[in-house]
Amino acid sequence: MALTITYKEDEGIVEKCGHGYKMVTGTLAFDSSYPTGGEAMDMSKIFPTDLHLVLFEFNSGYSFQYDYSNKKVLAYWGDYAQTTPADKAHIQVADTTDLSGLTDVRFVAIGK
Repeated sequence: MALTITYKEDEGIVEKCGHGYKMVTGTLAFDSSYPTGGEAMDMSKIFPTDLHLVLFEFNSGYSFQYDYSNKKVLAYWGDYAQTTPADKAHIQVADTTDLSGLTDVRFVAIGK
């Protein structure tokens, strides 16, 4: 399986938001085997010129980041059990981690 992207509405998913930019909102559902390096999330059909910004809501203790170069969404978790200060930052979820419980990760994307 792969990442499932559900847009807020089937029709008219893109809203104009000024200065030539448009916005789309939706949710992500992860599967049972997260791959190191992230899940594919190519939005070039909606934003053919420029994907300017993708924001994700925190969900179940996980945070998310969009990799613009590779068109992927990365999942992170806080490693707060470590004693070294450098180990307390968010780190990428390990390869093959089951994230299937994350079925409603909200996002908003803005671009042209």
